Amino acid sequence: MFHVIVKNERSDGMFIRYLNEDDVEQYRALRLTSLKTDPNGFASTYDREIKLPIDVFKSRIACTSEKFTMGAFEHEKLICMATFYSETLEKVKHKGNLVGVYCHVNFRRQGLAQQLIHNIIDIVTQQGKVKTIALSVLSDNYHAIALYEKLGFRRYGIEPKSLFDGKVYYDEDLMCLEL
Repeated sequence: MFHVIVKNERSDGMFIRYLNEDDVEQYRALRLTSLKTDPNGFASTYDREIKLPIDVFKSRIACTSEKFTMGAFEHEKLICMATFYSETLEKVKHKGNLVGVYCHVNFRRQGLAQQLIHNIIDIVTQQGKVKTIALSVLSDNYHAIALYEKLGFRRYGIEPKSLFDGKVYYDEDLMCLEL
């Protein structure tokens, strides 16, 4: 279990903390928003996830020894989120993954996603088990790539035709951060 307590409150009422079962409705709503506003940035689709039972979303944000989801809030409203999970097989348990990163369009370019991801990196580093955090990002998502690079991630490859929306294929940059 990740025991680090995080609640960085800023003077503007914004703070970051782990998500829990009480956040499931807000998490679901923001996830569905992400699939509408940035449909090519995720492997899943709005049409698929709108049909999922709430228990699926509860399980996604459950905090365990292998995964956790954090959110940035503005006065108790979830506006930014990201999930970390570590691998469990013996030979790869030193690796982790950053997934599901999304910041509501009204709150972008304010440093929230950077602060959120930085908190995740700090937590994972404190745990001392994971040595590399990987992520994938659309190759043409230049703002996200710049953010990840600012946080120390580096590109180690490109997966051609990683996603397909039924009409267009999208490449993804594969990035990692060595802790």
